[in-house]
Amino acid sequence: MTFSVAGEASTRLFPVDLVPRVVPADDWRTLRAGLVQRARALDAFLRDVYADRAVVADGVVPAWVVESSPGLRPTGALMGRHGTRAQVSGTDLVRDPDGGWYVLEDNLRVPSGIGYAVQNRRLTRAVLPELPVPDDLLPADETPAMLRRALVAAAPAAADDPAVVVLSSGPGDPAWFEHRLLADEMGVPLTESGDLLVQDGRVHMVTEGHRSPVDVIYLRMDEEALLHAPGADGVPLGWPLLAAVHAGRLTLANALGNGVGDDKALYAYVPRLIEYYLGEKALLGDVPTYLCGVPEQRAEVLGRLGELVLKPVDGYGGDRVVIGPRAESEELDAVREQILAAPHRWIAQEMVTLTTHPVFDGTALAPRHVDLRAFVFLGETAEVAPVALTRVAPAGSMIVNSSRGGGSKDTWLLGGAGEPSV
Repeated sequence: MTFSVAGEASTRLFPVDLVPRVVPADDWRTLRAGLVQRARALDAFLRDVYADRAVVADGVVPAWVVESSPGLRPTGALMGRHGTRAQVSGTDLVRDPDGGWYVLEDNLRVPSGIGYAVQNRRLTRAVLPELPVPDDLLPADETPAMLRRALVAAAPAAADDPAVVVLSSGPGDPAWFEHRLLADEMGVPLTESGDLLVQDGRVHMVTEGHRSPVDVIYLRMDEEALLHAPGADGVPLGWPLLAAVHAGRLTLANALGNGVGDDKALYAYVPRLIEYYLGEKALLGDVPTYLCGVPEQRAEVLGRLGELVLKPVDGYGGDRVVIGPRAESEELDAVREQILAAPHRWIAQEMVTLTTHPVFDGTALAPRHVDLRAFVFLGETAEVAPVALTRVAPAGSMIVNSSRGGGSKDTWLLGGAGEPSV
């Protein structure tokens, strides 16, 4: 099991800790409801943004938050059969020392971790077969089938027997292991751009001279990389693919342009989105967030740089995050200059004291900071995956992201098999 680390030329083994993490049934029941609520509201926002933008017209979200988002794309209504733009969402949660759960960020573009969570369970069974397992432990192996159901449900209406493929940038992708695992578990082909051909408005997979139609692409590569990647005929694949989507002959899951829904500036407005689109109060808490694009909030941030966590709105995978209480003065001076130069590109959040979980460091148990990435599949119904990925920060760090050298551990979600979808 491998995952590349930023700045390293080669892949490395993905660290998996020996000690499972248990999420009690009461906690998971609360989280499930809140995760579905959040996924539905964010998907509604994405559909609105690429249509009438009523949320802006009604004053719920300022226009600048949408229009200045690096994730906004002029891609139009590129969505699945049920109007869904985010068939797969990954929500990162943290728990404070008092036991409260908070959403740290949303991932609506290419969220990774599903396959690693499934494999972690298999590793636990293989390495510690004698470990007692709770009776109400949710079954991890059902997850790929749930993912496939959501992808099939997203197929264009004209597809009677939808053909699904996983599209990867190839063995050089940090999550190549996961791409292979999920394709194999779902029983669908794993493809690269050079395997695909767009002809007469239809997308085909080309293997040994044989062509077979493709209705749904589970997109596991960066949007920019997709737009410029060569297809089977050597022509850049992106725009012909988008034309097929516009013609109603292909679904990209997730849709391009979803970054406008998970950038850090929008995060501050998600509770309002839940009320606006669903008529409900948010079930999950958010970390207090300041938008540097708002003058009054920017002034407070600049006066408290050493107390807050500073994040670029387009940051992904922990990139360029500055933890104020742990930063050197030079780092704070540099981020101050960046905020002053482009304030709308930065947010700040109150420092949350993350809980720790014991890990086995080779000789003894030691505390490490952790978070939890949970997954929601939007298809015919909304289903919460029965697995979640606990990410573990390296020793001395609070950054849990796998691309920054973090590891993971098996996560035991309790609640009983066969929980209903929502």
